[in-house]
Amino acid sequence: MTRRYRRRGAVAVEAAVVYPVLFLLLLGVIVGGMGVFRYQMVACMACEGSRYAAVRGGDWQRESGQPAPTATQITSDVIVPMAVSMDPANLTVRVECVNGVTGAVTDWDASDKAPTSLNAAGDPVANRVRVTVNYRWSPEWFFGGPIDLRSVSESPASY
Repeated sequence: MTRRYRRRGAVAVEAAVVYPVLFLLLLGVIVGGMGVFRYQMVACMACEGSRYAAVRGGDWQRESGQPAPTATQITSDVIVPMAVSMDPANLTVRVECVNGVTGAVTDWDASDKAPTSLNAAGDPVANRVRVTVNYRWSPEWFFGGPIDLRSVSESPASY
């Protein structure tokens, strides 16, 4: 009869050690999954922003008669609406135009937004639009400090 009681005490001690560790690991997996989800959202926002800017360059401006969107408009009209359940104050966006021939990078608002550049032989080379999205994510349930999630997307200017 005394052996039975001793075993009950051992089970209680084992449970007191194992259950908190198991619970901490389970919370870590959940928070890690939330971080992967946040990064996927940041990558999607960068891709959509570069696609949107790539089809609204200089040729689109001439044909539609409308001004090309500014970097602020791309951010507010395309990227921020996709930031569901994210704090927009922690979101930064940079839109740039990359010259296809020289590789020179200029700010979107300061560029001519031409879809192509001519190389030395006179052949057209597609320019690219680069959108960089940074999000400062603070993990839920106090697992560490804030983490910077960053995604860069480049699309060839197509219009």
